[in-house]
Amino acid sequence: MRRQRRSLKLLALIMGLSLVAGACGSDDDEGSDEGSDEAAQEEGVQGGELVDLGTFAQGPPEHIDPGINTTSDGWQVGGSLYDGLAETDFSDPENPETVPVVAESWEVNDDATEFVFTIREGLKFSDGEDVLPSSFVRGWERASDPEFAGDYSYLFTFIEGGAEKLDGEADTISGVEADDDAMTLTVTLAEPYANFPAVAGFQTFMPMPSAVDELDDQSEWERGIMIGNGPFIMAEPANDQEIVLEPNPEWDGTQYDESLELPEQPYLDTLRFVIGSDLDTAYNAFEAGEGDVTNFAPGRYQEAQDNYETTIDTPFLGAYYFMFNDRNEIVGGPENKLLRQAISQAIDREDINTDVYEGSRTTATGITPPGIPGMEEGLCDYCEYDPDAAEEAYQEWLAEGNELTEPLPIQFNADAGHEPVVQIIIDNLAAIGIEAESVSIPSEDYFGQLAEGACVFCRVGWLADYPTYDNFTFDIFGTEALDGNNYGYSNPEFDELVAEAKATTDIDEASELFRQAEQVLLNDDIGVVPINWYNGQQVYNGDKVAHLFEEPTGHVVWETVSLTG
Repeated sequence: MRRQRRSLKLLALIMGLSLVAGACGSDDDEGSDEGSDEAAQEEGVQGGELVDLGTFAQGPPEHIDPGINTTSDGWQVGGSLYDGLAETDFSDPENPETVPVVAESWEVNDDATEFVFTIREGLKFSDGEDVLPSSFVRGWERASDPEFAGDYSYLFTFIEGGAEKLDGEADTISGVEADDDAMTLTVTLAEPYANFPAVAGFQTFMPMPSAVDELDDQSEWERGIMIGNGPFIMAEPANDQEIVLEPNPEWDGTQYDESLELPEQPYLDTLRFVIGSDLDTAYNAFEAGEGDVTNFAPGRYQEAQDNYETTIDTPFLGAYYFMFNDRNEIVGGPENKLLRQAISQAIDREDINTDVYEGSRTTATGITPPGIPGMEEGLCDYCEYDPDAAEEAYQEWLAEGNELTEPLPIQFNADAGHEPVVQIIIDNLAAIGIEAESVSIPSEDYFGQLAEGACVFCRVGWLADYPTYDNFTFDIFGTEALDGNNYGYSNPEFDELVAEAKATTDIDEASELFRQAEQVLLNDDIGVVPINWYNGQQVYNGDKVAHLFEEPTGHVVWETVSLTG
């Protein structure tokens, strides 16, 4: 969910060259006006309002406060209001790089257990307060408060004293120290972890102004006008109709490293996120000219590509999958492994990609997507469509004395385009004798219910928070992430392999350990059913909108988006 910026100049150059080529073939002799239009297109036009219909097409977000938000949609807002220590540069998609943002630099000791971040001077929150090392300590202590902590709070266990703070055994995180005079933030980790700067740039680790100290209830923060240090500010409190952002007058992108190529101020005067009810309605509104940007709607992928600009050529670091709750008696435990195998092998993933997504996604052969360092395709033994093997496994499970006394519930978030996927799975399972039923849950409640243990066989989508292998293992299947982003998988062998990999500074050795862990998940336990790997999902009006970049993590770089004039 980080912001990609370094490709802006290259894409602008390509756009400029294509515009010049178009001009050479034109019969229009009024070259001076056309040249100025091309320059404006390349550099971006200051001002105007952009209406986004797709981000919250399926309903309002559960959260936009970075301390407790868990969704990529919520981060479209949160990531526009806050800047963190670091972010990922995807200029070279095969070699993503963690680069400093609010941090000017960092130093690490030999065994990757202590990081010293130097914070840039002169940065401010939108209320004029200085951004200091202690601003990060305030944000981290807040996000790790057991009475407030969100589903990502387990990330603080990476830091010495973080687990004790979350368990209520300590008042502060002992491994964090701020020196505002020296502008340094020193972080001591509980175990070696070379990728910590990537995690430290994640939304849960955003800085917070002193205004949060005045709140009796921290959940009230996102219900008002949040004070941040990012490129935008809230024009008004969020409501169930829209979320409106405006440029943050205290933010100056040129204060960051020149290599990030940021504008002094966001180009847009207003960024309006309209909150809708479903993707189809949002897409129809986009076609009617009621907005400028939306998401693909089911069954309309090719139509969108034929008529509008899209980001579908951007490979996402994301996976679309269904997982089993190992704690559930219907599908969990070693006694039900054959049932899980039958379900996975019965699903025609190619049919789903063709019929629902019109070939726009990549059929998954594992959980970890291409683009994650160390990833290897083909790790899953049971992800290939094989109805004969599926039926054989199911019959063997029945012969062992097992049975389904009621239809298997397939859970998904409603009105977000998953209905046709679930129907194909229901039909696939019926073909081998398994009766299943769709169970839709309102989108605004869905992941909260899963985190509370509601999952049986539930749909999940995961976009990388940072491009590391542990983000597709530890964060969504590690035991420490249970009742957070993990909805029911736990295996000590998996946990041990991941922990060893995280503590290994040799990249090749760590990657091999991560792959072993993923194979335990996919094959030894069959704890998850991968369906596909995502591609870009934005559809926009190219006659009006320029410089719209969707990162491989799904975040749009809103501060560089402009109108065409």
